[in-house]
Amino acid sequence: MKQILTFAIITLLVSGCEFLPTTLGGSTDVPQQPPQIGTTEQGNDYPVAQTALVIGNSNYEYQQLKNPTNDANAVAETLGKLGFDVTLKTDLDLQAMRDAIYDFRESLSATEKDDVGIFYFSGHGAQIKGQNYLLPIDNGRIRSEADLKDYAVHADEEISGMMKVANAGMNIITLDACRDNPYEGSTKSLTRGLAQMPPPVNKKGGLLVAFATAPGTTASDAGPGGEHGVYTYYLLDVLNKAQSTTRIDEAFSKVRDLVKQKTKQEPWLQTSLKQFCYFGGKCRQP
Repeated sequence: MKQILTFAIITLLVSGCEFLPTTLGGSTDVPQQPPQIGTTEQGNDYPVAQTALVIGNSNYEYQQLKNPTNDANAVAETLGKLGFDVTLKTDLDLQAMRDAIYDFRESLSATEKDDVGIFYFSGHGAQIKGQNYLLPIDNGRIRSEADLKDYAVHADEEISGMMKVANAGMNIITLDACRDNPYEGSTKSLTRGLAQMPPPVNKKGGLLVAFATAPGTTASDAGPGGEHGVYTYYLLDVLNKAQSTTRIDEAFSKVRDLVKQKTKQEPWLQTSLKQFCYFGGKCRQP
């Protein structure tokens, strides 16, 4: 049975969006490429599995998006180079999203070690009354906030709640979810940005909550080069430079600092960590 050492890292990357014509969908398993494990800081190091599900939705029935598949492909490739066992999925309808999340839960539960588990989503998102929803590509039937409960993925329950049960290790949830009119009729009722999403709390664990910008606001999708949103661009920059001895919480702090220095956005970061994990597949108790 896995040792119960729960971390939760929730990264809410709140972006505006650009629209494009239809893009191709599909799914890809990204092969794991373990890096060499280096010497970490002093403490009680223990090995962990590294598992990730990366989803990018661009080809929406209503308001197609430019960058989500670019974001997802780049994030999946980068996590694979960091030693994660990555499953990449693109352009999923509601049932396919839920199937992918179920398979991810099974993967997290099946490993003998604690996991560093990452769920990444890029696409349309919305909130109602402080609850966050991720939209599948079949969003044409969503006409009002009330429809989100039936036709979208409830991020707080179906993602963070699932990971709390399935994974006793470090949980990272990254939502690069656009809110520029994500469904028909949303222009009049939609609350800007996503709501702050409390992570699962465990007495033996810790948490890190990172927003691309302050909760309830939106962030620019026009990162350098135009292929990624601002926050994702700098997230990829930091991840591509990460080594096996890089602490995950310090990497997110670096992303926050870069976005604040280079843009007008001010990312939101909250931490309460009792243990630390590294991209090399090890965690440490101070």
